[in-house]
Amino acid sequence: MDIANKNLYELTKLLFDRYKIIENPEEIQGKSGKKWEFNVIIQNENAEKFGMFIRDWEREITVTQLRELHRACNDIEDINGGILVCNRITDFSEEFAERFGIQLISRGRLISKLRNNKFQY
Repeated sequence: MDIANKNLYELTKLLFDRYKIIENPEEIQGKSGKKWEFNVIIQNENAEKFGMFIRDWEREITVTQLRELHRACNDIEDINGGILVCNRITDFSEEFAERFGIQLISRGRLISKLRNNKFQY
């Protein structure tokens, strides 16, 4: 199967396969008392954890989702930052992601990075 036919979740796992991937993590209670749920948590070689939202929607990502991820990352001490993976990105959402310190990755960027790294799937 060509990588372009894979869903966002599969593409994300391929791109981040060199890191520890915690799939379907349990809800994590933040300092505020609110429980947060990530689709995936990525842990790098320095044991830093990054919460990830994967939104396989046909529409553009909303600023609301970026704000929610930002709040979750700030509320949970063990989370060092956030990554939002989606199908479509607007300039407006990119500006907000940069302001919030969130890494925003579109389907096109995932596929491009995988192809540039010569992944053969």
